[in-house]
Amino acid sequence: MTNTNPKTVAILGNGVVGIALAKGFAELGYAVVFGTRDAQGEKTVQALAAVPGATAASFSEAARASSVAVLALPWSGLEAGVLAAGAENLAGKLVIDPSNPLDFSTGAPTLAVGHTDSAGELVQRLLPTAKVVKAFNIITAGHMVHPKLLDGTPDMLIAGNDAEAKAHVGALLLAFGWRAPIDMGDITASRLLEPLAMVWISYGFRNNHWTHGFSLLGQKA
Repeated sequence: MTNTNPKTVAILGNGVVGIALAKGFAELGYAVVFGTRDAQGEKTVQALAAVPGATAASFSEAARASSVAVLALPWSGLEAGVLAAGAENLAGKLVIDPSNPLDFSTGAPTLAVGHTDSAGELVQRLLPTAKVVKAFNIITAGHMVHPKLLDGTPDMLIAGNDAEAKAHVGALLLAFGWRAPIDMGDITASRLLEPLAMVWISYGFRNNHWTHGFSLLGQKA
C-alpha cells in the first residue's frame, strides 16, 4: 500500500476508540487508514462505513503509510498489534497511545501493570525510535473528539518523552475541541494516568454512567 498524503493517520484497531478518533482526524483533513488483521472483516467494514473515505490495510502497511499513528487497541492485543505494525515503520513518527492495561479475568477490570511500569512505557520500549504520547485514556470514546459535558469542559492529561510530539498532540486536542492539555511529564507518567483511568472506570461501574470526565481546577496561570 502506498499513500503520498503527508497527513495520513494510521488507526491501529477498528473498535469504538479507533472509529471516534478516525472521525476526528478525518475532519482535520487527514487521510485515514485502519490497520487491522482482517481488512475484509465485518468490524473493518463497519469502521470504513463510519468514516467515509477511509481505507484499510494490514498493521504494517498502515503504519508505513502514516505520518501519525494511534494505538486504538485493547490491552490484550496491544503488544501483538505494535509488533505487527513494526518499529521500523513507525520510526520517528508520533504514536498516540490511548490504551489502558485492563485485566478482566476476575470480572470487573483491574490494572494488569502499575506502580513500576505502564502500557505507555511498554509501547515506548517496543517502539524505541517513535515519539510515543499517552493521551485520550481518561475519557469515553464518545467524548474524545468535541467533548461537551453539561457542567464544564474536561481536561486531558498527557505524557511523553518528546516535547515536539506533545506539542503536536496539544494542537490536535485543541482542534478536537479540548482545552490545552496538561503535560504530566515523560512517558513514565503513564503510571499515573492509567490508574487515573481506573478512577474513571470505577465511577462508571458504580453509577452506570459513562459520559463523565476530569477537570483540574485552579491551574497555574
